[in-house]
Parts: sequence; structure tokens; C-alpha cells
Amino acid sequence: MRLLLVLMMSALVGACSSQSVKSPTLPDTDGSVDLSVSWRATLGNGPGSSYTRLKAVVQDDTVYAADTSGIVSALNLENGRERWSTQLDFAILGGVSVAGEQLFVSTNDGSLVCLDTATGDVVWITQLSSEAVSPASTDDARVFVQTVDGRTSAFERADGKQAWSYQTAAPVLTVRGTGAPVVLEQLVVTGFATGKVVALDKALGIPRWNVRLASPDGRSELERLVDVDGAPIWDNGILYAAAYHGKIAAISQMGETIWEEDGSSYTSPELALGSLYLTLEDDSIQSYDMVNGAKAWKQTALTGREVGQVTAIGTQLAVADGEGYVHTMSQVDGHITGRILLRPRPIHMSFPNQGEATNWRALRGKDFGIRSTLVATDAGLLVYTNTGELLLLNVES
Repeated sequence: MRLLLVLMMSALVGACSSQSVKSPTLPDTDGSVDLSVSWRATLGNGPGSSYTRLKAVVQDDTVYAADTSGIVSALNLENGRERWSTQLDFAILGGVSVAGEQLFVSTNDGSLVCLDTATGDVVWITQLSSEAVSPASTDDARVFVQTVDGRTSAFERADGKQAWSYQTAAPVLTVRGTGAPVVLEQLVVTGFATGKVVALDKALGIPRWNVRLASPDGRSELERLVDVDGAPIWDNGILYAAAYHGKIAAISQMGETIWEEDGSSYTSPELALGSLYLTLEDDSIQSYDMVNGAKAWKQTALTGREVGQVTAIGTQLAVADGEGYVHTMSQVDGHITGRILLRPRPIHMSFPNQGEATNWRALRGKDFGIRSTLVATDAGLLVYTNTGELLLLNVES
């Protein structure tokens, strides 16, 4: 059983056992950053309460985005106008990734789909061993995909034929998600639900080294749950990776650990201004020194708000939460500088013979929140909401 099922059951029990669910208090902001909507476009129905995290991609002046309903779209970055839209036969779980004239998404029937970036036409479809819930990665000749069964596979970009496949044993319980593989000159590096980061030979798929970031300790399956769910980040010859119920570490290309620190997380780290920023499992944001891993500041005011991955834009950091807010904070000390609400305003709700309902805010936050990673562009900040809206935000300070 996946952790997703455990979380859904817990949410249902909590909703039924209590008539009142109090939302976390919004922290103060100094108002030094102004957030406004430049444009918005409806892509589809959105992921709703499912834990799908689709991320838009920008190439030149075009935004490529996908909706869980199976729609893949290309839009003008400047004004959000649609350039083309393609409806696939199955729901989309992983994507989007773009390389030159090719765009890749994965669907819930276990397929990897390649489309033409100019027209949206399907170029080829190949079958995966299981579902892929993260974007594919590419080099000049191949596309690399990690699937939820613990397998990383390479396919030829020209025709989708499989070149090699590597698999690890999947634990009984895992975090619902995988990180996109990191493609280096001779290696493909990816994190697995075993708590390990594994470097594979890019040509052959043979493991060259591995580093353990988390150990499955404890009496129960839940206590032993570990996972490298967020994609590692490669920068200036160093790989940065974080694990759930584990550590954040800097690793050399040869697999040597340069430094490691406590930092349980299921998101990818973000790098900016010589620092590494990470959303921890309790929704706090931790800043680390990239050179030695020393902890700088920690922002705890967003705890309990279902905060997503950190994105750097200009001198600011941006995160989205489960109620539909986008928050900005200073990269220097983490203080909150701005905020905008991107979901419908609260409305009064009541049910016949049941009195007033007071737990609707938390339930609506699941639908109208923002789970997908924010994308920084030269034009602003791209946001894909749980209701299927894609927005470009102006970020001015």
C-alpha cells in the first residue's frame, strides 16, 4: 500500500471525526514584494485532491504544460495565448519535459509519449514498466525515465526503443512520487525509495556508485519509510540531494559525500546566492550553506500549510501552499515579503439537517490549493493550480 492511501484514509477519518478544522494562521508579511496576475489560462480540470505534481516548462518564448485530464498545451509566455493543444487518450501523471523539437509526458496506462513541440502531434508512444509520475530527462540521443516500480530506463529519442533498464527492489511503503533523473556527461543519477542515490552508467545502465541518505529504521512499516522523492540538483560539479526521513547531502561526481546535514524532505532543493534552500517535511523552509552545509536561517511561519518546493526568482524565494496562496520570502534571512491568494474567496456553506459546516475551508484547500512546483521565468512566476489553471505572476519589489 502506498503512503498516498494512508494519507487519504487519515484525511477522511479526520474530516468525519471533527466538525471543525482550523486553518493555520497566515503569517505577517512586510509587503515589500508585490504579486499580481499577468495572465491566466485554463488547461483542464487539474489534479484536484490527487497528489499529482505536473510542472510547466519554458523553452524560448513558449510555455509547455500538461493537465491530468490528458491535455498538453503550448502557450505564448508573454500573454498566455494558446498556440496548440493536444488531447491524449489517457490521464497524464508525469511531465512535462522538453528537448529541442520533442516534448515528453507519461500517462496513467504506463506509456511515455513524445510530441512535436511545434505542432503538438504525437511522434511516438512507448510502453513503460509502470507509471512514471515525474518528468523525463534527456541528452542528445536518449530520454531517461524513472517509474514507481523502482526502475530507471533509457529510450532512444528517435523512435522510443528501450536501450537499457535498471531496477531496485521497491519497499512495501513508499512516498507517492519519484524525482526526475539527473543526466551528466557519463552518468544518470537518480534517487530511489530505498533511501539511496544511485549513479548509473549512461551508456549501459550499470550502477557505478551509490550513496545512502536514509536508513529504514523502526518497528513498523511507517517508521521504516524512507525515500529520495525530490530530484537531485547538479551544480558546478556537485550533486545535492535530500531524502524523506533522512538527510540532505552534497555528493561529488565520484560518489563521495562532501557534507551532509539533517533535513527530512520529499522535495527537491533549490540553489541561489551560494545557499541551498529546502522545504522540510513539517513545511518549514531551511537555508544551508552550499559549501559546507552549515544551517543559516529557518522559516517556520508556514508550518502546517502544505508548502511545496522552494523556487528562487530574483532575490526572492517563492512557495505555494495547500490553500492556494503563493508566498515570497527573502533569500537573505527568510522573512516573508509578499503574498497572493489564487483560489476562490471563502463562501458560506451549510447542509440540510446538519447545521453549519465549519470544516469546509480545509477540504476546499485540497482542491483549490497549489501542489505543483512553481517555475521562475524572465517574464515572471508560473503557477499551475489544483483546479487546472496556469497563471503567470508579476513579482515586483
